[in-house]
This record gives sequence, structure tokens and C-alpha cells, in this order.
Amino acid sequence: MQAANLGSALPLFLAAAAEYPVAAASPTPFGIADYGASQGRNSMIPMAAAIDTLRPRIGPDRPIVISHVDLPSNDFTSLFTVLDEDPASYLAGRANVYPMAIGRSHFSEVLPVHSIDLGWTSNALHWMSRNPCAVPDHGWGVFSADPAVRAAIDAQLDADWVAFLHARAREMRPGGRLVCQFMGRGPDSHGFEWMANAFWQSWVDTADAGLLSQGELERISAPSAGRSAAQIEAPFRDGRVTGLRLADLATVQAPDPYWDAYRNSGDAVQLGRVWADMMRAANGPSFAAALDPGRDRGTVLDAVTEALAARIAADPQQNRSFNVIVVIEASGAA
Repeated sequence: MQAANLGSALPLFLAAAAEYPVAAASPTPFGIADYGASQGRNSMIPMAAAIDTLRPRIGPDRPIVISHVDLPSNDFTSLFTVLDEDPASYLAGRANVYPMAIGRSHFSEVLPVHSIDLGWTSNALHWMSRNPCAVPDHGWGVFSADPAVRAAIDAQLDADWVAFLHARAREMRPGGRLVCQFMGRGPDSHGFEWMANAFWQSWVDTADAGLLSQGELERISAPSAGRSAAQIEAPFRDGRVTGLRLADLATVQAPDPYWDAYRNSGDAVQLGRVWADMMRAANGPSFAAALDPGRDRGTVLDAVTEALAARIAADPQQNRSFNVIVVIEASGAA
């Protein structure tokens, strides 16, 4: 799912690499930042494609430094294992490329001033820096029935977006480009309602079965939500961000490769299984963090996964969600 999502932004990232003004004789390493790298598997294709686009332009000897940024709790061991052992590694067959990892939040400045020529982030910026409030009636605050909760989510999304932009304005070299792909909001709905509700109801079912308490259920809140185009444009329009220009912004319906496979196979059980496994991997840890310290999280997650798979198999639908794709250019005036 995440690999399918980032594909919509990849052509813009390659265009940025192809159009960025470079000097082949420069001794300065060419800097690429991968913000929100996770375990790295979805970084291999965009980084390899950018290197291959740049290399004829900057020459064979100019170093390329790729900085993978994620939280200190990220599994950087898996990232470096992929780089070292996976045939899809962007290091395979490519010389003078130097990866490094930074265990800090990308909502702060994490790299030296004017050290980044190209920036990339996919499937990351819909995660907030924190949960701004309790959300007792849903797993995601954006779907709460309480307008105060939804307002708090929007305020946090705005603060995080401004903080992210301020940090990038410092890090990027003049003329550099940053390409972002993350969950957005649609023109008439947030999107993702069907799957979010199905996942949440599976947790409610598991609580009803006695595997977690009502108190634990009320503490669950995933710190993620999509942004609308207006929310993305706001800090550029009102002057809160300087040194950056919003070069391109598009909201597109996200692909649903699981539904495409279901239409070919008709296998509703398999549809339920792949969706349940994906939701467990992507959102299970943040939901399970609300469980009591003595609770067997594996048992609870197993039960939720089975409940979600059965719920989807019984009522198969196409997921409707949205991606936003943003291209930002640095002027260096920050």
C-alpha cells in the first residue's frame, strides 16, 4: 500500500533531480534527505532513481550523501540491513554514495544549514508529533464526534506543518526542492472512513470480548490525520513560512492495490487478511501503546487482526482515501 502511494510522487522527485542546477566539479557532497525513512524498504526505489538521474549530471566522483531521518525508536537496524543485503539496495552497483541515519524528529532541524539539495518524504507527514487531546470515542481524533477534539487535531496538524517547514527552510540549499507525499483530505470528506471505522470497531469488539478494558479502549488514539489543500497552503499564504515557495500541490485519490487484486480473484477472505495485516503493521503499535503495562499486547493484536479480517471479508469494499503531493522550492532567504 505504501509503495503504491509513493509512486504518484516519484516522477516529481526525478524531475527535481533532473532540473536542479548542479556543478559537476563541485567538491561539496550532494545532499539528499529522506524524512520519515522507517525501515527503508520504500526508500530504495526513489533514492536509486534519484542517484541514477543525478550521476550523469554531477559526474562519477562527486559524493552523494543520503540522510535517513526518523524517530530514535525507529528500526534503523532493518534499514541498514536492507542497504547492505537487499538486491534492491540503492548502494548496489552505485559508487560514491554514503548513507547515514539520524534518530530525531523531522519536526525539528536535524541537518546542517544549507546542506540539502533534494528532500523526499513519503507516507510520513500525516503522523503528528503528539496527540493533542484524549479521544474516547474513536481511534482517530479526526473522526471523533466531538468538534473540540477535531479542532485540536487541526491545530496540531498546523503547528507540526509549520515546524516542519521552518526546519527545512534552514536545511535546504537555495534552489533545492522537497517532494512530499502523505495522507490528505478529499473535497467532500476526509477519506479513509471505511477502514478507520472498521479498525476501530474491531478494537471495540475485542474489548467487548474481555481482552482489554473500557479504560484502555478510551485511551487509544492514533496521532495521525490528513491535511486539506487549504491547510497545506495556509502558512505560505499568511507569511508564517519564509525561504520556501509552494511550487506544486495536488490532491489525488489514493490507489487501493488490495481492491484491484480482489476484483481479479473474488477472494474476500484474502482481501480481509491483507488489509488486516497492513493495518496491524501501520497502526497496531500506536493503538497498543494505550494498553495496560501488564497486558499481553500480542494476544490483543492477534484478536483485533482476526476481527478486522472477518469484518472486511463479510463486507468487502474499496477503500477511498486521498494523497497529497507537494513540491517545495527553497529560496535560501530563511
